[in-house]
Amino acid sequence: MKRMMSGLVAVVMTLTLSTAPAMAGPHEDEAERLLELAGTKASMESMTDMMLAQQLEQNPGLMPYEGVMRTFLEKYLSYDALKGEIIAIYKDAFTLEELREMNAFYSTDVGKKATLLLPELIQKGAEMGARQVQANVGELQQMIKAEAERLQAEQEQQQ
Repeated sequence: MKRMMSGLVAVVMTLTLSTAPAMAGPHEDEAERLLELAGTKASMESMTDMMLAQQLEQNPGLMPYEGVMRTFLEKYLSYDALKGEIIAIYKDAFTLEELREMNAFYSTDVGKKATLLLPELIQKGAEMGARQVQANVGELQQMIKAEAERLQAEQEQQQ
């Protein structure tokens, strides 16, 4: 259950970067168009599915609660639930002209290809990082052990 909660917290932090609601206008319209062109809704759905699958794989005891978890995630972390806040994030991060330039790019063949390939590339990068950590976790454990021993000795010295 602890792993599930930390996974949910990570997804919440990733998906909810701001709480300011978006207001209608050209700037917001361009931000919304960018989200559509970049396939944000599909990306968020895919990320939610992957996160949920990972949580269930790590915690098989949660399988009976998959429907409840999915309902919760759809209610609070879906594109529709967060769209206004995401638009506000983009509006705050980019000028109107920058959004227009990004929209022009995502309207090209290369931009469309990037939209299709970026989620896969990000996933491959994450898998590569996980493999690196897994392959070297022994070294990390040794480093933590050495630091714990150093801190313990330091604490004993101060007493």
